Amino acid sequence: PLQQRCSSLTSSHSATMSETMMRHLLGSDKKLVHDPGPKGESGEGDACLVMVFLVITAAIGILIYEKFFRPASEDKSEADMIEEQKAKAAEEGVENASDGMTDEEKRDAIRQAKWLTPSNDDPRIKAALTISVFFCIWVFLLSLSLMGTGFKLLGGKDSAKMFDVADNPISALLIGVLATVLVQSSSTTTSIIVSMVGADELSVNIAIFMIMGANIGTSVTNTIVAMGHFANADDLRRGFAAATVHDMFNMLNVLVMLPLNWIYPFLQKMTYEMAKDQEPCEGEKCNKTEFLKPYISPYSKGVASYDKKVAQYVSENWCAGQCGTGYSTDAMKLISAEVCTSSTDCSNVHSNYKDNWMSSGYLAKKRAPAYIVATASGPAEFHYSQPDACTSSTKFFDDETAFTSTVAGSLTAGTCYEVCGSKVKTGLCNKRLLKGGLVLEDWDMTDDGAGTFLTIVALIGLCSCLFCIVYMLQIIMKGAAARVLQKVVGFNGYLNIAIGCFITIMVQSSSITTSTLTPLAAVGIISLQDMFPLTLGANIGTTLTGIMSASVVTSKPVNAWQVALAHLFFNIFGTLIWYPIPKVRNVPLRASKFLGHMTAHPTYGVLFPPAYIFVCFFIIPGIAYGIASA
Repeated sequence: PLQQRCSSLTSSHSATMSETMMRHLLGSDKKLVHDPGPKGESGEGDACLVMVFLVITAAIGILIYEKFFRPASEDKSEADMIEEQKAKAAEEGVENASDGMTDEEKRDAIRQAKWLTPSNDDPRIKAALTISVFFCIWVFLLSLSLMGTGFKLLGGKDSAKMFDVADNPISALLIGVLATVLVQSSSTTTSIIVSMVGADELSVNIAIFMIMGANIGTSVTNTIVAMGHFANADDLRRGFAAATVHDMFNMLNVLVMLPLNWIYPFLQKMTYEMAKDQEPCEGEKCNKTEFLKPYISPYSKGVASYDKKVAQYVSENWCAGQCGTGYSTDAMKLISAEVCTSSTDCSNVHSNYKDNWMSSGYLAKKRAPAYIVATASGPAEFHYSQPDACTSSTKFFDDETAFTSTVAGSLTAGTCYEVCGSKVKTGLCNKRLLKGGLVLEDWDMTDDGAGTFLTIVALIGLCSCLFCIVYMLQIIMKGAAARVLQKVVGFNGYLNIAIGCFITIMVQSSSITTSTLTPLAAVGIISLQDMFPLTLGANIGTTLTGIMSASVVTSKPVNAWQVALAHLFFNIFGTLIWYPIPKVRNVPLRASKFLGHMTAHPTYGVLFPPAYIFVCFFIIPGIAYGIASA
């Protein structure tokens, strides 16, 4: 018994020690509890920032080592290797393999040859660096999530209103671009659009054009990633071309599909036939399946938690008020008959009125007023709070369950009638967008201050992650590993589409897939021709998020499914147009090569990448949004 007690005490002490060590390692001196919500100190926010700054410190350390302490390299330069290749071919009397190539193509071929050269590095070092690469990818995902939160906070509540101003295909397209740039994920934008369509806040036709814009906006992330290769002109050229092949495909696809769908809405009609029998989800079926987000979200929310509900209230125009009672259709018809000018016009009810307040000739559910005041002539006055003149009121509905009314149709002028009463929620849009996390609870930052801090830290973190990944891959991927990777991605383009699709389905973000592959293309492991189909697969894979959002819509499921399926077929049709035929395939490839060459321009090459990003993804969509909302 004594031995068992000692053993029990020892195991308990060991568990306590290990738990204490883990708490300190994760940045918290309190008990480690996995708490994904905004409340509860579990150290996840601290751990997230520690990991980001750890990678930033590592990147700075590598730069210092490379600049001041690394021994002179004995590796031959690319120019020396080209000359050596020429001399060897002349000596052997055979044709030089690089004859007929441009200088850039020769440097790219030499760069690939370097990767295939066997490495003498210690396998243990490679194993440690491989683990470090996965750690950097994990921090990259955290930084991407933080940047999305930062952009949303900087955009403020006005960014949530942008969906309201789209009234034609062009404005819808550019607002889709801008919204996706702000949230850094087409998956997120698509989910929002699908939810708004399901809630009857957005028409299917306009939503489809927004989805096209989201496809363009999502490519900004890997284009930003490519800018991390400024230190090497050839790496920047290859990386920028690999990143912008995503842009070129999406833009060219929109150039074809937008006018066709504008002339005749074939996507809307086709998807309606496919989705017309869909039923609203109920009960447990309404839980959306997610793969990677549940693991990333607790850490990013531990730093800053964005209140989606406030943004939803703004975007769906609930700022005036929202009735907490779910009235029946017949009840809303009775209310509308008293307060609306006609069965097709309720614009008189409130200064905040928008078209989405009405549905099928009457006010939509939850748009019911708190009180109405009967007038001698014309519709009754509509109020979301009790008017000062209403010292007493009469119930509009006799039965709060069956919603029957004996006063409807015969209101007494000057009498105040209680409809939703105290169940109306007001001030919903006055709440802060920042609802939790370190930056609020510990540092008491403003929304703008937190947004600025997160954006700066995330951008530095992303660049640091990519720098460390590229640096370590140059050691890990030499020799056999590079040959295996090249054989896999170079085997067949259609297999690459499947690989890109599978990876994106797993991480639920095409931005993550393409941003991870861009550095590999920049350093010459993956060619532009192999990167293109991987990008196409990522575009198809990202549509799964919208489909999952449509599957949990509780109202108007047919409309939601239409938008989700339109996103899927937009990318499938685009792939069928731009990939199978070699001559057509060369159009986006040549366009992206041209953009890559522009980064090497002696005069403005350094300025071209940021100018391209700001003009295409911020300035043009921003101007369009400003004009549409004016």
